[in-house]
Parts: sequence; C-alpha cells; structure tokens
Amino acid sequence: MKTIALLLLIAGLILAPAYWIYAKFYTGKQTAMLTLDPVAGDDKTAAGWRSAPFELQADMAPVGLILHVETSVDPTAQDHQPPIDRYNVTLSQQGEAAKPLVIMLKSANSAVGNQAFKEHLLFMQAVQAGAYQIEVSPASESIMKVESMRLEVRQNLQEPNPDIVTGGIILLVLGLLGLIAI
Repeated sequence: MKTIALLLLIAGLILAPAYWIYAKFYTGKQTAMLTLDPVAGDDKTAAGWRSAPFELQADMAPVGLILHVETSVDPTAQDHQPPIDRYNVTLSQQGEAAKPLVIMLKSANSAVGNQAFKEHLLFMQAVQAGAYQIEVSPASESIMKVESMRLEVRQNLQEPNPDIVTGGIILLVLGLLGLIAI
C-alpha cells in the first residue's frame, strides 16, 4: 500500500506542478531575451525599467512574455516579515499602452540575500504584428533592490492542459491520503 501511495504521489508531482512549470516557462522557442534599462521617473511616476522595442509577428502565436528579476535584500531585515514588492507592468504596442498588470514578487524570507524571480506576464493566443515595449514601475515602496530585470519572449508557447493538471492534483491528493492512512 505504501508503495502505491508513493507512486501516486510521485505521478501527481510530475503531472501537476512539474508539467505546469514546464508548459508555462519552457515550451516553444525563445525569440528574445531583452535587458530592461532603468528609467528615471518624473513628478507623477516612480522610477522604473523599460525594454527596448521588440517585434512580434502573427505567425509567432501563441507568444509568452516572461519577466526575470534578480533582487537583493538587506540581510538584517526581520525574517518574520519576508519582503513583498508590487510592480505595474505595462505593455504598449506602437505607443498605445494597455491597462497595467500588477505583479507581486514575494520573498520566501529575508535571510536570503539574493533572489531570482520568474514571472509569467502574458500569454497572447493571437498576436497583432508590430513593435511592442514593456515598462515596469513600482506600485508601492520597494523593499528589495532590483539588480537586473530581463524580458524573455517565447514564441509558440503552449498553455498547460487543465485536464492533465487536475489529474495530477487528484493523484497527489490520493497519494497523500494513502500515506496518511498507513
């Protein structure tokens, strides 16, 4: 019984989180990796980061935009309150900006000095050809210091199949219940 429960648990881990992460971040082909440059803010906006313009074509769909952020945290900060930073991400196409997307970078704890985050921003099923640009600005006072920010553009990205992920979660739960029952 214990062996079956462990097999169910392993299969669930492979089908749910591992498959989901693989599909979201590693399928398709990396088209570009752009370094976002710091931009000074004016009176109304805080300082932020902006990518160089990048081209997307209709035949690249579906396209995924993934933000890579490397940060550092003051190691003397209180560990019982891990830092959380919020950012507004704005995608613009040929000067026309979309509604900002709010992302949250949450540190596991403040004892770890340097941390890397990978945030899946957008999945564009259909793409209008043209020049695009990403701008990132803090939505609140930043606690973590951003060391670098890069934008990965992936073409022909696949969305995870919800049936496979759900099946993996069910196997995971059955495996855990089997281990608890033993």
